[in-house]
Amino acid sequence: MAWPLLGIALSAAAALAQSAVPVQAAPSAQASAPAQAGASAEAAPTTPPPPPGQVRIRVINALTNEPVHDERLNVALRVDQIGSVAMGTDKNGIILVDPKKATIMRILSNMYADCRPRSELYTNYSVAAILSTGVTTGNLCSSASPKAKPGELILYEVPKTYLRQYPAPPVDSMPHSPN
Repeated sequence: MAWPLLGIALSAAAALAQSAVPVQAAPSAQASAPAQAGASAEAAPTTPPPPPGQVRIRVINALTNEPVHDERLNVALRVDQIGSVAMGTDKNGIILVDPKKATIMRILSNMYADCRPRSELYTNYSVAAILSTGVTTGNLCSSASPKAKPGELILYEVPKTYLRQYPAPPVDSMPHSPN
């Protein structure tokens, strides 16, 4: 007897969703059309700002400028020296972080190769600077360097697919002395 009620609830939900979609989709489609006309490959996708007090970490593939959707970034929020937590990106390459009382944030790539210069790998990023102006990390892998929005930290990575090729395999039997 619950099946007819379920059918009514589903049809009511579908009708509500159909009536709500044009109202929500129209403004974003109109707003993104002018942005796409003059946008370059380095331009950030149109996204709303993060909720107040939260940091949006955007992870981008430096070779394709596409979001990295399967990274588990090590994020450390520090008031004092504490460990880090692996946080997964969503389908848009974004991790939302609530820094609470932390004043410093440190990030390390996990599944991908980091494009930051070696001197920047263990940088303590100021949460106040991220929230007020935004931070774009260094990028040695490409020339892309969009300006981060307030509340945003942009990190560039590339897939770990590079394997060094040697001209010949290493010697497996070294000459030994008879003694």
